[in-house]
Amino acid sequence: MLLIPRANDQCLGPGLAGDVHNSPDVTFATYVTLYDPKKQSGDAPAPMTDLKRLQVFDANASQYDKELEWDEQLTGISLMRRFLLRNAKGKVLEVAAGTGRNLGFYPKSTQLTLTDFSPRMLQQVSEKQRNQIQNCDLQVMHAGELSFSDGHFDTVIDTFGLCSMDDSVQTLKEMQRVCKKEGGRILLLEHGQSSYTWLANILDKFADLHAQKWGCHWNRDILGMIEQAGLEVETVHRFHFGTTYYIVAKPGGRTEEKSV
Repeated sequence: MLLIPRANDQCLGPGLAGDVHNSPDVTFATYVTLYDPKKQSGDAPAPMTDLKRLQVFDANASQYDKELEWDEQLTGISLMRRFLLRNAKGKVLEVAAGTGRNLGFYPKSTQLTLTDFSPRMLQQVSEKQRNQIQNCDLQVMHAGELSFSDGHFDTVIDTFGLCSMDDSVQTLKEMQRVCKKEGGRILLLEHGQSSYTWLANILDKFADLHAQKWGCHWNRDILGMIEQAGLEVETVHRFHFGTTYYIVAKPGGRTEEKSV
């Protein structure tokens, strides 16, 4: 069994510890305002599938950045993206890239490939890339069925994508396959199960409703999926009551559990 280093809450840098970005009040308010139980009624929504997600993403593409920008700034997600992508080296693949919210955090000289299975999401990327990065290849592609050869990339990245596909473990396996075994890194910024039972219960209660609007399930067992896929985790930081996961991993292998 793959043992994952125990997660810790060390700050990533100035501005992520002891301020509004990491504030419990801000985190709680964000979740509470997303769904008011008094407004929810009717039968439970039908299970989300990749086909339905594609429809949701295509429909939301033009307003996606506008909807998320304020929340990401307030909760420090934008700063986490910046710190995570400092680890990107060499030839870089980002899967489930959406509207390209990470584009501004890559050096302009990065040799970058972005994939997403929503053509309309990638259309938003094409409108940004002229001013943000010089060498960027866009491909419509499902993250669970990558067409690249084994070990093709030095760095493989996903941010908030494992929540938005039918088989996230398969996606992690594909990310691992196309990443170089020697020196390659897999970078993940995800949201999932909380460390706190009370919040985990809230997320479970509204997971299906949230998925209908945004196409994502915000209560998945991120570390469990990584373990199933067989990645070797080097770093885990968790924020926002344990719901935000900042992870640096590498393909294959095993690691001993570490206390921090």
